[in-house]
Amino acid sequence: MWERAKDCMEEKIDPWGNELLADYEKLFTEFGMKYIDDPILERIKNKNRLFRRGIVFAHRDFDKFLNAVGKKEPVAAMSGIKPSSEFHFGSKMTAEELVFLQKEFGAKVFYAVANLEAYADNGLSLEESRKNAINNVADLLALGLDPKNAYIYEQSEQKEVMNLAYLFARRTTMATLQALYGDRNIGLYFATLTQSGDILLPQLKEFGGPKEVVVPVGIDQDPHIRLCRDLAVKFPQEYKFKLPGATYHKFMRSLNGESKMSKRDPMNMLSLGDDPELAYKKVTAAFTGGRSTTEEQRRLGGEIEKCVIFELYTFHFEDDDKKLKERYKACTTGKLLCGECKGECAKRARDYVKAHQEKRKKLIPKAKEILEGQGGR
Repeated sequence: MWERAKDCMEEKIDPWGNELLADYEKLFTEFGMKYIDDPILERIKNKNRLFRRGIVFAHRDFDKFLNAVGKKEPVAAMSGIKPSSEFHFGSKMTAEELVFLQKEFGAKVFYAVANLEAYADNGLSLEESRKNAINNVADLLALGLDPKNAYIYEQSEQKEVMNLAYLFARRTTMATLQALYGDRNIGLYFATLTQSGDILLPQLKEFGGPKEVVVPVGIDQDPHIRLCRDLAVKFPQEYKFKLPGATYHKFMRSLNGESKMSKRDPMNMLSLGDDPELAYKKVTAAFTGGRSTTEEQRRLGGEIEKCVIFELYTFHFEDDDKKLKERYKACTTGKLLCGECKGECAKRARDYVKAHQEKRKKLIPKAKEILEGQGGR
């Protein structure tokens, strides 16, 4: 347990908060994560930009997942969404990684629509959550998920998940939950146990039994992963769970650069559901690393480490590594001014959300069908 006086990392890794993480290194020294290093990357034949650029930068037992793939054993990837609103571009990263794991390794995807957490955290009824969930699932399909190799479900409709949550509750103390999450309402505590049920669902006999499962998440979700791994070892006779693995991506900053991108700050997040012109306006108002004057920018170059616009290119809008390096050099040497760079990024954002929404519209009927049938096994 880490106390407040010791600069407790738990206060900074908050699954429900907006705070940025100042020191990623502490994650390795204090919580035992491992880097996604060259030996790991060499085992991935077709690396997407998130892996190539170190955006997905840490893991727990991803090597075991890769070992299972090499042995041609069944593997799964598990994630989910709290259906409180549209996908923002931070959530999009998780979805893209999930699609990548499915395509690159043949992993069966398990995707939870966390409508019970949406009720506990946001007070949304199951009916309200269903409306958002249809759009969220259509987003996932538009990003490339193959529903034929996936199991998509709402928590409230998945009896096995709820059974596991109640079972886990018998082996979990209030002190454990407070140490991980601080003081929260009981609903949120139980939501974490339900999420552990989601993560371990792929290993139930109904879904083929124990297997290597990787959970792609933002770094703020690590308390959930640690809780689930602790619970997994408490039932060796009943379930023989393998410890779930995880991959972690860095935070996507809000457009003002002051916090992580979050649904709680709609004007400083970029959403897949934004009107294309609104997306354009949001990006044109985003924080940059520009100098005070044009002359100073030409002479010193931009402070690119502060720039949300360059982050948008890196995370989302420039898939060509060579072109990204050219943009970096042009910015830092003063050849590229912020207005030009930001204007192009705003156009890319507008065009991207417009094209995505056209894809999503066509997939709404399929999303409804999936949720009405609760995935299919």
